[in-house]
Amino acid sequence: MQPTIRRFTGTKRDERVGPLRFTADQFSLLQDATVQHGYKGDSGFAADVVLAFVTGRFTANLPLSEDRRRTHHFRAQVLRQLNRIGVNVNQVARALNSDRTPPDVRERLGELHHLLSLIAEALREPADPTEV
Repeated sequence: MQPTIRRFTGTKRDERVGPLRFTADQFSLLQDATVQHGYKGDSGFAADVVLAFVTGRFTANLPLSEDRRRTHHFRAQVLRQLNRIGVNVNQVARALNSDRTPPDVRERLGELHHLLSLIAEALREPADPTEV
């Protein structure tokens, strides 16, 4: 089915959404699609694509919202488990922080704490939706 290009009906689009940002490669793809579908400008093409999607005139496999939700849920589960591990490590550290604890065990606990901190920090960074 060939998309229908919106013709000017006398009703000007005054409301703005954006600004939309693209990488150079993405912007090049947008410009190519704009020309291919007979539009004179990128914004009109982008607006028509969004409106067609919102009104249900076409659907797309857009993983963005579902993938973000799944990623957020996964991260929450991992952080919860890391917290539980951290609680256990703290209990072990408290038990081992006596005068009878060998120094090499304390050193290993320090390394473990550092690794857990790195993992938690990496999980807090935003995911790149293009890396799937």
